[in-house]
Amino acid sequence: MIKLSGTQRLLLTAGSAIGALVNPLRGDLVATLGETTGSIALSRMRDKMKENKTGLQILKDRPRITEETVDMKYLGQLPANTFGFHYYEFMSSNQLSARRAQTKFVEDDELAYVMTRYRENHDFLHTLTGLGVTVPEEIALKWYEMVQTELPMCALSAIFGHIPISLAEKRFLYSQQIPWGLACGRASTFFMNIYFEQHLEMDIGEMRRRFKISVAPKPN
Repeated sequence: MIKLSGTQRLLLTAGSAIGALVNPLRGDLVATLGETTGSIALSRMRDKMKENKTGLQILKDRPRITEETVDMKYLGQLPANTFGFHYYEFMSSNQLSARRAQTKFVEDDELAYVMTRYRENHDFLHTLTGLGVTVPEEIALKWYEMVQTELPMCALSAIFGHIPISLAEKRFLYSQQIPWGLACGRASTFFMNIYFEQHLEMDIGEMRRRFKISVAPKPN
């Protein structure tokens, strides 16, 4: 954790905000902005976790989703209907790593973990929602995350991330994917209270029903 003075935090926030507005898909800038502006939202997220039995257990256990803790070989051998196998397929087909940006600028230790957990849940959400890694799909997921977390960085990516996409993609995003993100975000279980690691062997359809997470619409 890097401790910042008030002036340093202000300058870092301004710099990352300007850079993220120019390119909302710059993950490093959006991550920094999230840490320097998200203290209120992170506190709310932590409070929601503490009010929930599973969320409280996650805060106590502090599980991590990393290349060291996730056995991808094991997940690849699970039955094809399981959440774990679908996660393996998503990660493998997109050549993704479980490695996430380190939380550096959140001074409270517990809130820093909440930010870390949020980031490490991201690919689990991709798996459950059926969203890939194209720009429109990432934006759709950010709308879902914005409703669930109220993090300012999610709002920035959700609102401005559409800039580089085509007209047809924008039309589908606004008519189908954003309404889905808003509705699913309101209806589903607060995802920070889902102990994803304990459901890897569960049927993915059953898991979606249990946590009320619907599959996002996709263009034909």
